Amino acid sequence: MKLGPAYSWVEISRRALIANIRVHRRMVGKKVKLMAVVKSNAYGHGIELVSQVAASTRQVDWLGVASLEEAKLIRQAKVKLPILVLSFFRPFVMADLIWAIKHSIAFMVYETEQLKILSLAAQKAKKPAKIHLKLETGMARLGLFPKEARIFLEKILKSPRLQLEGIASHFATAESRDQKFLKKQLSAYRRFTKSVSGKLPNSILHHISCSAAITTAPTANLSLVRLGIALYGLWPSDENKQVVHKMNSEFKLQPALTWKTQIIEVQHLPKNTPVGYDRTFVTKKSTTMVALPIGYWDGLDRRLSNKGRVIIKGVICPIIGRICMNITMVDASAVRNVKVGDEVILIGKKGRGEVTADKIARLTQTINYEVVTRINPLLPRHLV
Repeated sequence: MKLGPAYSWVEISRRALIANIRVHRRMVGKKVKLMAVVKSNAYGHGIELVSQVAASTRQVDWLGVASLEEAKLIRQAKVKLPILVLSFFRPFVMADLIWAIKHSIAFMVYETEQLKILSLAAQKAKKPAKIHLKLETGMARLGLFPKEARIFLEKILKSPRLQLEGIASHFATAESRDQKFLKKQLSAYRRFTKSVSGKLPNSILHHISCSAAITTAPTANLSLVRLGIALYGLWPSDENKQVVHKMNSEFKLQPALTWKTQIIEVQHLPKNTPVGYDRTFVTKKSTTMVALPIGYWDGLDRRLSNKGRVIIKGVICPIIGRICMNITMVDASAVRNVKVGDEVILIGKKGRGEVTADKIARLTQTINYEVVTRINPLLPRHLV
């Protein structure tokens, strides 16, 4: 499915992405490998664009995705960095697995069936399948407990068609100020890897750190770190931001995404005019209302109805009435000479006006991750 001429679009700042990569590269040093996590359409930012920028910096060593389909998009964009499929699950398509093995795609594994199908695909590809064992240390999500992992590891090491490339786990509370559980997970990871160290190749990649841990728990930055939300200039949580700034007030992230649309109608409404479905908003005075060609289909959360804000000519303007599937109404009375075709910022900054993913997250009782990843992937992304 393709849309017509863009009625809404997303601009991605190359400068911001590069700045965020560089600040984390300085944080972990040159010896630790850096993975840019570009799953879920690069957190809504555009997987092809972000992957190309990441590769161009020569400071990113790996890319992380959620599926083989995402890996294909990256290879089609002519990006050659190694890729790890972080959530490798059924259905298994043999032709896709053979293609992946031939194109340096590695897989996170945690069940025997995965090993069987990858071994068969490797035989057909005439090349070993690269895999990362997923260890359960406290997240309770896609992983093996240490006892099971030891048996699993033996199966991997005995197979000539499987190449163990890494051992991974995932923190459950890295965004929190309280680091007790993080330390417990890190200790569990280290106990396991120490117990099997004699069996592992020297080149094995150890990784457990996410964006939040990279900055607040540097001892967890092992041989590879996975840079996710912070790559895009967004903080994992308010607590994480506070902790990091207490440690280093100079540390900054630069939001990379600006979401825009345009005005398609201007109406001058008299006092006491109801607006939109269910008449949830009634004008209290003469109001200049503008309509935007965007709604919850595009990713503008319906919970922003009568609460959200947009920016028109640098002026913050409130959303009025219910956000519709494809249309949103805004009170533009404070904007001079507003007209059809004027640009509107849904997320971003202009003049003194700013609407952030964090502000939207607070209004809709969610997290900034969800705000940006829910922007419809069919909307065009442009690198600026």
